[in-house]
Amino acid sequence: MNKKKTTLVVALVAIGVAVLGLSAAVYAKYISSITKTGTATVAKWAFTEDNQTDTDTVTCELDKTYNANTLVAGKIAPGTSGKCPIVISNASTEVGVKYDIKPSTVTNQPKNLKFYKEEAHTNEITAEGTATITGNLAPKAVATTVYVYWEWPYEDTSDSTYNSKDTADGVTAATMTMTFDVTGTQIKPAE
Repeated sequence: MNKKKTTLVVALVAIGVAVLGLSAAVYAKYISSITKTGTATVAKWAFTEDNQTDTDTVTCELDKTYNANTLVAGKIAPGTSGKCPIVISNASTEVGVKYDIKPSTVTNQPKNLKFYKEEAHTNEITAEGTATITGNLAPKAVATTVYVYWEWPYEDTSDSTYNSKDTADGVTAATMTMTFDVTGTQIKPAE
């Protein structure tokens, strides 16, 4: 090849490299990577029944049962009713809590005595049943008292064995004991 053609080819190659270099510079950009770190603190769970252990004693109030002319103080009999206070707390918990309360074990329960969700004695709860007393507590809610109501009706004329059951319980005169299950479950936060 002649020298002129070789010089021309070399010049064209040099121009091509220069054009490519300039176009690369025109399309160049700055790129940086930045790493960000976030934190999340887990909400505290500390739902309690009166900030106590799970073996506390609940004393049922016999405030509606006593009349010195008809009944010895501190006793129950047909025609009496009362309530059992259960104090629950969400004061140290940072999430909302749904609570469920139901009797779990009752020994020596008079056959006609019933437990209820409310003072009107319309919604019965039982250890065997699925009915419970339920409610919600907001995060950091102060202690609240929830009542389990009970009633031993004086008579039921629709049941021919009602009085004989009451009489048998009165002859036995056993001490009734009750255990209540108090369950707290976190409420799913709203999205």
